[in-house]
Amino acid sequence: MLEAFIASLGYAGGVIADKFILSKYRVPLMRFVPLLFIWLAIITAVFLPKWGAAHYQIFISNWRYIAIFVLMIAVAVIWNIFYYQGVQKEDLHEFELIMLLSPLATIMFAEIFLPAERNVSVVIPGLIASLALIATRFRSHHLRIGGTTWMTIIAMILFSFESILIKTLLSVFSPATLYFYRTAVIAVVFLIMYRPKIFTMPKTAYALTIISAIFGVVQMVLKFYGFANLGVVETTMILVLGPFLVYTASSIFFKEHIYKRDVFAGIVVVLCILYVQFWR
Repeated sequence: MLEAFIASLGYAGGVIADKFILSKYRVPLMRFVPLLFIWLAIITAVFLPKWGAAHYQIFISNWRYIAIFVLMIAVAVIWNIFYYQGVQKEDLHEFELIMLLSPLATIMFAEIFLPAERNVSVVIPGLIASLALIATRFRSHHLRIGGTTWMTIIAMILFSFESILIKTLLSVFSPATLYFYRTAVIAVVFLIMYRPKIFTMPKTAYALTIISAIFGVVQMVLKFYGFANLGVVETTMILVLGPFLVYTASSIFFKEHIYKRDVFAGIVVVLCILYVQFWR
């Protein structure tokens, strides 16, 4: 449980750092994202001598694991592109309100694809939480969902689905090893896609990118360990603390206004998550 709680703190710190880099310093996504993944891979590599392990023979000899790894990379590339566009263009509290659906979406995917964690009772609280969030988007009898909001929703769904792929691959990779290969391959993909001039940015923004990468490694590697030791459902429930830390920080650091309807929806989502965690 401790690793999942620390991971939630890492998530909050990373999102806040990203918001400063993308909004305050206006670093282009095509420059920031490749640099971030380079540092994620470098920092994770430091831990491989002690925590790196893999069953390479099983992985290479089983086409299913290879296919899942390739699918994980594709899903991760897409959701990261949409995710950082949401961080850059959305208010943090609205961005996080959408991402708050990720725990419930992850649990639903676990119900479908992971028989060991299957429990139909999460569907009803999941629907309630989803409807509460959708209700906050109604204005003048219609939904106000712009382009960046759709991107955030897509990122949330793909982010949630990737957890199932990660859980499966943890059968042949240690959490640190899997995250290293994941970030290293994605870094190469983004470098090929964007061909960025990664060193042409303000020194403060460059330093914040390294800080964001540190938070990212803390969040993701410990989340992977949570998946391996606690399971997807229990880890996901604890990780919901992260978005609410960001939700609060948005009003403190960025002076973003939080509407009562958003607070209400957040409370409903949390109650649903608590129900799934403790009373299902």
